[in-house]
Amino acid sequence: MGSDTPFEWVTTRGGDRGESGYYSGEWRRKDDLIFAAVGDIDEVNSFTGAARSALQAGFGEDFGLADMQRNLLRVGAMVATSCDHELYDTIDHVTERDVESLERLERKLLKKTRIDPVFVVPGENAVSAAVDVARSVCRRAERRLVTVIRERGRHDLHACQNLLNRLSDYLFILARHVEQRGGRR
Repeated sequence: MGSDTPFEWVTTRGGDRGESGYYSGEWRRKDDLIFAAVGDIDEVNSFTGAARSALQAGFGEDFGLADMQRNLLRVGAMVATSCDHELYDTIDHVTERDVESLERLERKLLKKTRIDPVFVVPGENAVSAAVDVARSVCRRAERRLVTVIRERGRHDLHACQNLLNRLSDYLFILARHVEQRGGRR
């Protein structure tokens, strides 16, 4: 196999030593805080994809989750790249405009959704449960990102943290919306 094979892109064997590389090339231990944050963001993206798939099957629409997933990729790229590295400037950065766009989507959905001032037990139906899982994982990713910002001084990631905060709010509203619609198109 040559060095251009997909096997060697995926299976580098670098992780066998308990290390991995940031997007910008620095090698760190796999249990480094940055990798934990990137892993949590990846998990949010995966669960959001599962929720999107369930929504499309049950409602025939994704409620903007495909765009959210692309934003999560941008968040992950920013976190995985040292802000003083030349690659950092080549990344499509998450900005407050992205947060504002998500807030507009949230307000639009809120107009069609009743939110009662009570704690919610997830699982009213399979689709809302999938959305709630994505929401709870998003909250965890946000907490981890706050730790990165504070402990690593990554103040460049504030818009990313705000985006995760709004995304979890949006997913909460979306899960309630799905419950109220009962899976009907």
